[in-house]
Amino acid sequence: MPPTSRFPVLMYFERGGEWMWPLLICSIVAVGVILYKLWSFLTLRANVDALLKQTAERVAAGEIDSAVKLCEASRSPAAQVVVAGLQRAGADRRAIREAAEDEGQHQLGLLESALPTLSTVANISPLLGFLGTVTGMIQAFMAISEKGLGDPAVVAAGISKALITTATGLIIAIPCFAAYNYFVARVRSFGLEMERAASHVVNLLTPGADQDAV
Repeated sequence: MPPTSRFPVLMYFERGGEWMWPLLICSIVAVGVILYKLWSFLTLRANVDALLKQTAERVAAGEIDSAVKLCEASRSPAAQVVVAGLQRAGADRRAIREAAEDEGQHQLGLLESALPTLSTVANISPLLGFLGTVTGMIQAFMAISEKGLGDPAVVAAGISKALITTATGLIIAIPCFAAYNYFVARVRSFGLEMERAASHVVNLLTPGADQDAV
């Protein structure tokens, strides 16, 4: 029994030909990005409602510095938006909102980091698989032109290569698309929290200001 029969994955990798290497790189990159973003989003989880309530209580008591330290202790993007607003305490309503919104844009950029890479992998993996399909079929037809159709084994290698690379590309792309859509939804959720936090800190620091003068 051939040694590779004990390791079907290695056997398929060998039969897939040269295009399995870039597909392997894509899979490694995808796994790395997915694990990184999962860990990142898990560490950013926080009870935003409780944080905003505690912040309001400290600001009402005149403890601005204490409220800033409370929010700085949290890794939540919404908390960082509140910090940016609190640091402009005493400024007009527009200045506070601009500071909060600028920080929100910064946090949004951090949340979206690495997602373009995941999207790229999801898009190019099937293309690499199809490229392997084309080269496999070319190989099969060249074998037919050289040796004819008398022996099916002549074209088996090319057809096997074509099917394996196509399947591998799709196997990589499907989880990538699912993970990408999940992460985009999480980024939107964080974005809504940051918008709410920005409005909260503006109203908290300028309670008597005209709501339209933003």
